[in-house]
Amino acid sequence: MTALFNLIEAHPTISVLIAYYLLSAAIGAMPAPTASDGRGYQFFFKFFNTIGGNLTRAFNTYVEGSPNFQPAVNLQQEMAGQQQTTVKVPPTVEDKSGK
Repeated sequence: MTALFNLIEAHPTISVLIAYYLLSAAIGAMPAPTASDGRGYQFFFKFFNTIGGNLTRAFNTYVEGSPNFQPAVNLQQEMAGQQQTTVKVPPTVEDKSGK
């Protein structure tokens, strides 16, 4: 352990960069909020991604854009005894398929 502390003392910049990289990787591994996640998880997701420097991921993530949004809507409708409907989320990128 002494050798590790000596290495950190000798190279503080590299140590901080390695720690930042590990923290950013851990934050980047957080799953995007889904329709069933609470407001607390959505807050911490945005907070940690902001601290980690992932600003695009923090502020451009919305529940409707989650890959689990449609299945979550279908599940809620099934549990309520309603017929499942197709949820049309407004596109953020122009549809290139020509439909």
